[in-house]
Amino acid sequence: MHEVAGTVFGRWYVTLFGLTFAWRAVRHLGWRRTAIYTIVAVTVGALAENGSVHIGFPYTHYTFNQHLRGKELFVGDVPLMVPLSYTFMAYFAFASGRLLASGPWRTRARHVWHEWLLALVLAVWALWILDPVSRLGQKFYLGRVFAYRGPGFWFGLPLGSQLGFTLTAAVLLAVLFRLARDEPDRPVDGIRHHPHAIALLTYKVQVFHLAIVAFVIGADTIGGAAFLMWVPVAAMVAVYWSSLRPEHEAPAADRAGAPLQELSRRGG
Repeated sequence: MHEVAGTVFGRWYVTLFGLTFAWRAVRHLGWRRTAIYTIVAVTVGALAENGSVHIGFPYTHYTFNQHLRGKELFVGDVPLMVPLSYTFMAYFAFASGRLLASGPWRTRARHVWHEWLLALVLAVWALWILDPVSRLGQKFYLGRVFAYRGPGFWFGLPLGSQLGFTLTAAVLLAVLFRLARDEPDRPVDGIRHHPHAIALLTYKVQVFHLAIVAFVIGADTIGGAAFLMWVPVAAMVAVYWSSLRPEHEAPAADRAGAPLQELSRRGG
């Protein structure tokens, strides 16, 4: 029970994001598909993390703090909270990518690959902030969690870790896109009513609360990088979304031409 409490309450941030994931995923996918995805995500996460610890694949070699044993649950040589986090990390990227690609007035993008590409970028982007800050966990609420064997180009993270997570994220996104392949394209009355709005908001909280933590603990370069990466993307999304219109609002040129088209149809 002590280890269960250590995982549920000691890793409260995983619990909060996990509960939000369960809430949104069940509403979106239903219990059955959410359960299938959760089992796949935790299994993939456990295999990938243990594989990296023992053979250096897919994230290159690193080790977890073995002093955490007895304080929280482990799966193999990895704290359970790590593979559990795979569930919401991939799902929030998936739902956010679908929203960003479709815009605030529709539930689906014109092409599936638009959703896929943005979801994959978002999944890896979250890791670009998560891992560099997590390596400094001894300075805030995470505590010392893991350490990489060698130096890396991105705040101490090896390139192989980024490529490996891209592969893992692609697998989990493939599962999600498969499970949600029959989701129809429906009109939406703006961003506040979009079914994936909360997922996008939660994704931002997931990333930016760690960016703020980075500033608090003195890792200004990491925190600054997070915000600087976000600004141009936010600007491009704002420009793209501003060109989209709800179905009931036709462009001005179309409205002006409508009477002429009607007269033409009537033979006038």
